[in-house]
Amino acid sequence: MKEKVLVADDEKDIRDLLALLLEDLGYEVIKADDGLSAFSLFQEKRPSIILTDIKMPGMDGIQLLKRVKTEDKDVEVIMISGHGDMGLAIESLKHEAADFITKPFDDALLAHALQKVQEKIALKRDLRAYTENLESLVREKSARLQQLFDEVPCYVTVQDRDLKITEANRHFKEDFGFESGMSCYKAYKHRDEPCPDCPILQTFEDGLSHQAETVVTARNGENYNTLIWTAPLTDSRGEVARVIEMSTNITRIRQLQDHIASMGMMLGSMSHGLRGLLMALDGGIYRIESGLGKQNLDEIRSGWDMLRLRIERIRKMVLDVLYYAKSRDLDISQIDLPAFASELVSLTGPKAEKAGVRFTTDLSGAEGTFEADATALSSALVNFLENAVDACQVDRVKQEHAVTLSVKRTIGHVLFAISDNGIGMDQETKNNMFTLFFSSKGSRGTGIGLFVSNQVVNQHHGRITVESAHSRGTSIRVEIPEEQPKNPKSLGYAECSEGVVRT
Repeated sequence: MKEKVLVADDEKDIRDLLALLLEDLGYEVIKADDGLSAFSLFQEKRPSIILTDIKMPGMDGIQLLKRVKTEDKDVEVIMISGHGDMGLAIESLKHEAADFITKPFDDALLAHALQKVQEKIALKRDLRAYTENLESLVREKSARLQQLFDEVPCYVTVQDRDLKITEANRHFKEDFGFESGMSCYKAYKHRDEPCPDCPILQTFEDGLSHQAETVVTARNGENYNTLIWTAPLTDSRGEVARVIEMSTNITRIRQLQDHIASMGMMLGSMSHGLRGLLMALDGGIYRIESGLGKQNLDEIRSGWDMLRLRIERIRKMVLDVLYYAKSRDLDISQIDLPAFASELVSLTGPKAEKAGVRFTTDLSGAEGTFEADATALSSALVNFLENAVDACQVDRVKQEHAVTLSVKRTIGHVLFAISDNGIGMDQETKNNMFTLFFSSKGSRGTGIGLFVSNQVVNQHHGRITVESAHSRGTSIRVEIPEEQPKNPKSLGYAECSEGVVRT
């Protein structure tokens, strides 16, 4: 493609001569007879080179040079001057003219001036192409870095000396939100002042990386255990201008560690209880064998009662351990409330009858259906009922004892109310009744059952209300929503229950 050259001169002979010379050199020539028409043609044709006479009527060459350079600095302008115009020619160089030639023209000098201009234009074009390519590479690299920044599986922020977050990745924005000028302590801790021993401030102070572990609160209210690393970002002078903070959510790890530690405590606690149960089983077996040898039916019955009681306790202990140790999703289904309530009665009634405790029910309000995991919820409620029977058995003050179960539908919920007139609980026992491994039964309890029951109710998005006083009995109300959310919680690896109200 030929290079375009605009020739501007008010003398026709000079224009034509220059046109012939330039065409012979392989250029495409555009001619103008004054400065104004030259500028108009420049705007229309966009030549890369202009040859203009300095002295022309109307707009002279210097004015044309200034206007062209104002619009496009990359256009190369060669000035044409007479011998008396040398001062003007030198002035034109101050306004970024590429060169000047004098009349009459020397073909060699003109060709040399054009060659220098061509080399300059080519250099500019190469530089522009290189710059554009470099900018494209920078944009591509920046996009990749931004993608890595957003997708790295942790919370990443960049903070200034005022602990203001200047940049944050996608994971941080999703869990904590992001507003201009937000401070890290406000986002993470909902505090109004920096946290003590802040690793970000330590990095600003000494320029070193620091590590810390803390608990942060997401905007949905959930608490996360996080492991924090910081690293300095320095400016051209080597001073720390920003600090990058990477926080990894290790909540699941800490829950598993706590769970494993709890399992260890549980096994230690159970080993003592199992040893006593095994000794009692040996005693029951001895009585049965002795009774069989003597044909003593009373001794056989006594041994069998001992065995049955211990086997029942072992069964309950194993079921509690399985519910605590195993993590599984709730199996939500539509449950017939009258049938579910009747099953609770059939599971609890025989134990109450055997213990000499009157078991009364009010199922008149148990109508329709509700959503729940039938197996898990039934085990939790039976646990409350059996504990009520146990509380009556150990009470030596009252002559008669009773456990009452009431089931009815309320607005949006199903209410299970369990009350007894047993021994009741003091304040300390009531405060700790849902704590793992806490038991008021001594060697007869594992401290797992009520903990698991509490978890099951919480995982059903339910609420437990407890009223109790020592020697006056206990009342427990369990409310379960009629409909469960679409994202049910998992059973096992328990977290703190927020759905429990203790009064």
